[in-house]
Amino acid sequence: MANGASKQMRKRRVVETYQERQMSNEKDLWDFIHALDEDEGIRVEGDLDNHIGGGFIFVGYYRGSYCVNICDRVWNEKLSKYVAGEKDEWYYYDTAEAAYKFTLKQARRPIRAWLY
Repeated sequence: MANGASKQMRKRRVVETYQERQMSNEKDLWDFIHALDEDEGIRVEGDLDNHIGGGFIFVGYYRGSYCVNICDRVWNEKLSKYVAGEKDEWYYYDTAEAAYKFTLKQARRPIRAWLY
């Protein structure tokens, strides 16, 4: 019985992971923004003076429009990686082209972005 309980505890600790797809150029960024589904998003490293770490730019698509969120990019010691922070700003666009142009203007060079 104890062995069965131990297996259940291990199963509860399993965290589902997902594969991110990295992109490193403007064409890939354009292609992925243009093809976004509602269950996908793009995270881009920003080059913004008014956001910690240059900020993150998140691009999503929902009900026919594009939402771009900018926030701080902060280092998390526990996770040993950068995570989204505060100072959220939200922008909405009707077209992929408008969302792309805005995102590209704010992005760090060379482009470092991930589809998730």
